[in-house]
Amino acid sequence: MLAGAGKARIDLEGVLPFDGFDIVRDDLHVRSIVFQNPDGTRSCLISVDATSMRDDAPLRSAAAAVVRCREETVWVSVTHTFSVPHVRTPEHLATDEERARNVLLAKRLVAAVRAACAASMEELAPVQFEVARGRCSVNANRDVQTPEGWWLGIDPNGFSDRSVRVMRLVSLDHLRRTVATIYTVDVQSSMVQGIRDAEGRALASADLAGETSRLLEERLGGVAVFMVGAAGDQTPRVKGAGALPELGRILSAEVTAALTYAERLSVSSVELSQLTVTCPAQRRADFHSLAPTRSYAFVPEGAVDTLVSVARLGRLTVAGLQPEVDSAFGARLREAGEGCLEVLTMVNGAQKYLPSAEAYDRITYEAMNSGFARGADEVLATAILNLVKE
Repeated sequence: MLAGAGKARIDLEGVLPFDGFDIVRDDLHVRSIVFQNPDGTRSCLISVDATSMRDDAPLRSAAAAVVRCREETVWVSVTHTFSVPHVRTPEHLATDEERARNVLLAKRLVAAVRAACAASMEELAPVQFEVARGRCSVNANRDVQTPEGWWLGIDPNGFSDRSVRVMRLVSLDHLRRTVATIYTVDVQSSMVQGIRDAEGRALASADLAGETSRLLEERLGGVAVFMVGAAGDQTPRVKGAGALPELGRILSAEVTAALTYAERLSVSSVELSQLTVTCPAQRRADFHSLAPTRSYAFVPEGAVDTLVSVARLGRLTVAGLQPEVDSAFGARLREAGEGCLEVLTMVNGAQKYLPSAEAYDRITYEAMNSGFARGADEVLATAILNLVKE
């Protein structure tokens, strides 16, 4: 197996102010890892400092052209930072200036993908895979009970899978250098959401994922890629710009500590596939009407398909999901997979929330803001566990 990793800054000069953001607090990046199987076939993992990516076709096409692989072998993920401008649908923009900035942002994302992939190709070298698991202390459940009903907050006593899962690619030359570190935690990168400077300007930021990856790259070398875990009902345990450096330092230290006990993962090739799962659907609430409530009518509305992207790496199966599932769902599947299954979200598309049954009982924000009906979690869990059995 060969692998190479690279990153490139997303240039927002001339893009901002746009989509509610005025200036850059800290640089946003695209990170990529290219894998080459012994038969010469390649695949690519792209991670973008973005909130979500509904239309990833331009990024996928750009990566495939640089890596010289098939578009279906490119995984596009996001770090789910809430502090970045989105590429918007043009008809939803009010002015020609906004539409021009929107087009420029899309072009800059493609340019960063190309640059990151080109850097990855230059670094292709034989690697060894290592996996590790440790404890983390950065996340908390965000569903809290209020007098009006369940709503968003920070509940340190609610369920959170407080594990950090890590994969490291190490060069097989005499330097034994870290080529890439892939790490995942059940947390949303939302510590500085809504932050403004002293002049009232809204700041774009890579947030917790960006800070942690920066520290890991300084400490371990190579490129550090954050993948969103089962974080639909999770949040950082503290918020604010003042706390960001400390929480980033803690998470990077916890990733590093986990790697102290890393085990070798025998991987002869990266095998990718996709599975479409049909789930029960419901009518999604109007976003602007959402509020805590003790009474809500969930209205069934046919069925909805969701894509599961599958990567097999030796004994390990990685399931990349489009919707955000809750932490208990992820923990349940990892336990059932007996160490041979990892669950990631925000991969190859975005579909908002796919909550577990308890969320519908409580009438949480995630349940009301979902296009998936009660029972979808069981359908999806069964499909994923069948993949592991196969």
